[in-house]
Amino acid sequence: MNKAYAQEVNYGDEMAKHMPLVKRIAYQVASKLPANVEVDDLIQEGLIGLLDALKRYQPQPNLSFEIYARTRIKGAIYDSCRKNDILPRNQRDDLSRLEKLNRQLEQELGRSPTEGEIAQSADLSMQDYYSIMDGMVNLMPIDELSDELMPVDGSSDPLNQTAMSQFAAQLAKVLEKLPEKEQMVMALHYQEDLSYREIAEVLNLTTGRISQLHTQGMIRIRSHLKVSVN
Repeated sequence: MNKAYAQEVNYGDEMAKHMPLVKRIAYQVASKLPANVEVDDLIQEGLIGLLDALKRYQPQPNLSFEIYARTRIKGAIYDSCRKNDILPRNQRDDLSRLEKLNRQLEQELGRSPTEGEIAQSADLSMQDYYSIMDGMVNLMPIDELSDELMPVDGSSDPLNQTAMSQFAAQLAKVLEKLPEKEQMVMALHYQEDLSYREIAEVLNLTTGRISQLHTQGMIRIRSHLKVSVN
């Protein structure tokens, strides 16, 4: 049998095996995006990420294929979202502004600023501030921050692995500095894989409030990591 054909057949088998993972991730991402985004389109992009993972993965003691594939699948989906400019320019500007204000206030106060302090510094009413938070539900999730702020290829190169370890350590320190509720939302969403609705039930808050806390947490994380990485 032709070697290339055999490899193609093997990829096909693995693609079918991991299709449920692709669909699960696509639906998770879709839940945070505007309603006009088609889940089937996200699944197709996710399959591209899965194929890339199958081609690039190198077995490592602390990196299972599923963990590696999750990153590639989500990366492919969010790359497509960025190319299609799902986050409008005005929201990108708002994000950049709030990240900058968060850094400035933290330096001035010596602690993480409250939402009220950020809103006041931005000359926004709380209603307008929360309106901005609600509009950023499709912000980059934690999983993709390393690709956005410090691009790496996931290889087993020692320098690359060291860089990723350092990034993970920086991220852990930043998470510890988040306000308690934001920490809890991040932990339940990313470590326990709970949806916003499930987190809302656990914390006795509305789903909308969980979304706001997640967005504010992401702004804090991004502002910290941009300082550390850059």
